[in-house]
Amino acid sequence: MNSTIRGAVVGLAVMVAAQAAQAQGLSFGVGGGIVIPTGSLSDGTGTGYSGTAQLRVKPPVSPLGFQVDAFYTRFSLDGVDGHSRMLGGTANAVFAFPSASPIRPYLLAGPGLYNGKTTIDGLGSSESTTKFGMNAGAGFDFGMGKASLFAEARFHAIFKGATDLSTGDEKSAYMIPITVGLRF
Repeated sequence: MNSTIRGAVVGLAVMVAAQAAQAQGLSFGVGGGIVIPTGSLSDGTGTGYSGTAQLRVKPPVSPLGFQVDAFYTRFSLDGVDGHSRMLGGTANAVFAFPSASPIRPYLLAGPGLYNGKTTIDGLGSSESTTKFGMNAGAGFDFGMGKASLFAEARFHAIFKGATDLSTGDEKSAYMIPITVGLRF
């Protein structure tokens, strides 16, 4: 009986906290999609996939907000059994265009940290490296009651995030993730 009462109290507290967070403009999102490597990052890697978790703070009366993202991206390697993965996080300013429609466009941009590692089957893994970078993008939130569906595309520039295969020099790496997800 006591565990039932405790469970009901915890459930009620979670519901009240979620409603209070949403009223303050706090939302959580999860999504996934494809990632297109471009520039020197596309040398030797193919299109990959990505998963992301996002936390956004945007007061309801303001078009400006703040969003932090964490993501995992995995690319295939051309002509070799193996993969390249990237873990990262970005901190973004968000500008949500005012809209009376359930479709609300937004822009976002900010700095990020990117940790990359390549694994070739049978040979093991390379040492992981962490680099700084920037990202910018645009998306849409599609209102569906208390939750919303979002779709966005971004451009990430990772400073010294790739190696030129012909010279061995470090170059900026570029990728374009296209993500679809839910925001609560």
